[in-house]
Amino acid sequence: MTPVWAVVLAGGGGTRFDGPKQYADLGGRTLLDRVLETAAAACDGVVAVLPDPATAPPGAGVRVAGGATRAESVRAGLVAVPAAAGIVVVADAAHPLATPELYRRVVAAVRDGADAAIPGLPLTEAVATVEPGGWTGTTVPAAGRVLVQTPQAFRAAVLRRAHASRADAVEDSSLVAALGGKVRVVPGDPVNLHVTTPAELELGRRLVAG
Repeated sequence: MTPVWAVVLAGGGGTRFDGPKQYADLGGRTLLDRVLETAAAACDGVVAVLPDPATAPPGAGVRVAGGATRAESVRAGLVAVPAAAGIVVVADAAHPLATPELYRRVVAAVRDGADAAIPGLPLTEAVATVEPGGWTGTTVPAAGRVLVQTPQAFRAAVLRRAHASRADAVEDSSLVAALGGKVRVVPGDPVNLHVTTPAELELGRRLVAG
């Protein structure tokens, strides 16, 4: 089968975390170490996108420097992905508890014909729009909406084409959809915590402790 490579995004400075969260401890291992280990178990190769490739941990695979934005970091990682790779999984250190099964789930969806596959958790509560001045009065119902997670899988050629415009995006499936690509939502994992704040890291530690 076509080779699968992972691009692990870990180049951020942790502005909302008060420091580089990818190096924070979670049950005796850093967030980055956990993601690299899982990506290596689920994929044929790994590209780690880091603030400083010279300080990469053991087992980081191919190491490249990140860009000023998430999209630039993805593009930096794609440059290092071999041309023979048919599927690229985009993961990040902010989701340290993603399982190999979740990686396999998104990859299987792409093998089955999708251009991109994203894990999604159905929202169970309404979402309010809040600006610096407070609530805007706009509330979005939960029905029909999902919380998008990583890792996400893509046909390599489609992902490269999506990034050829150098457009910015908070996540890559929107760029693929803008090209008319088929994006499939697969079941996400409630334990696949998104660590953005110290409070979420503490929750992750409780989950790991069991």
